[in-house]
Amino acid sequence: MIPRPLALALAVLVALLVLGAGPASAEPDADARAKASAHFKQGQAFFNRGDFDHALAEYQAAFDLSAEPLLVFNIALCHDRANRPEQALAAFRRYLELAPNGGVADEAREDVARLTPIVDKLAADRTAEEARKREAAANASRPPPPPPKPLAPPSRVPLYIVVAGAAVTAAGATFHVLSSRTRGRLEDAPDPDSYFADRDTFKLQRGLAIGGYAAGAATMMTGLILGVTVFRQREAPQVSAAVTPGGAMVTLGWAR
Repeated sequence: MIPRPLALALAVLVALLVLGAGPASAEPDADARAKASAHFKQGQAFFNRGDFDHALAEYQAAFDLSAEPLLVFNIALCHDRANRPEQALAAFRRYLELAPNGGVADEAREDVARLTPIVDKLAADRTAEEARKREAAANASRPPPPPPKPLAPPSRVPLYIVVAGAAVTAAGATFHVLSSRTRGRLEDAPDPDSYFADRDTFKLQRGLAIGGYAAGAATMMTGLILGVTVFRQREAPQVSAAVTPGGAMVTLGWAR
C-alpha cells in the first residue's frame, strides 16, 4: 500500500504532468488544461490547509475540465478526510472504474475494503432508524384505547340481607331471654295449672329462639356469600361453597 501522503503526492505529480501537457496548437484544449491546472493547484492549497470542502470543489472543477481520473481519487480523499464515508467510498469506486490499473489503484482498493463495512453499518443503522420512526408514526396515528368503564357502585342487596339476618338473630335473642324468664317461673310455679301453662310458653319461646338464631345466622351467611360472589367487585375475595359426601367445603380466593 502506498502511504496516503505519498499517494496524494503521486496524484498531484501525475496530474500536474498530465494537466500541464498539451499541444500549443490545440488552443481550446490547452486553455481547458490550463484552467484545470489552476483549479488543481488551488485545490491542493486548500487540502494542505485542511479545508477539504473547498479543495473538493477545486478538484471537481479541474476534473470537469480535464476528466483526469486521479482527480477523482483526490475527491475521494477529501470526502474521507471530511468524515463522509459514503461519498468517499463512491468516489474511490468511481476512480477504480476509470483507472483500474492507475497509479493509486491499490490504495483505492484498500480504502474500498476499509470503508465498505462502515458504510454498510451506516445503512443498516439508517434503515433501523427509519423503521423505528415509521413504527412511532403508526403508533401515534392509532386512536388511543378507550378508557376503562367505571365500576358500578357496589350493590346494597347483600347488606340488606345481612341486616335482615341480624334482625332475625336479634329476635331469636329476645325469645331466648323470654324463655329464660319463663323457665325461672317454672321453678317457682305455685300450682300445676301454672306450671303446665308456663311450660308450654317456655317450649314455644325456646323454639322461636333457636329458630331465630338458625335463620338469622343462615341469612347473614347468605348475604356475606352473595357480597363476595354474585355482587363482588373486580378486585375482591371470591368465596365458593360445595357440598361433598363427607360434609361441606368452603373455598376463599382473591381475583384481580
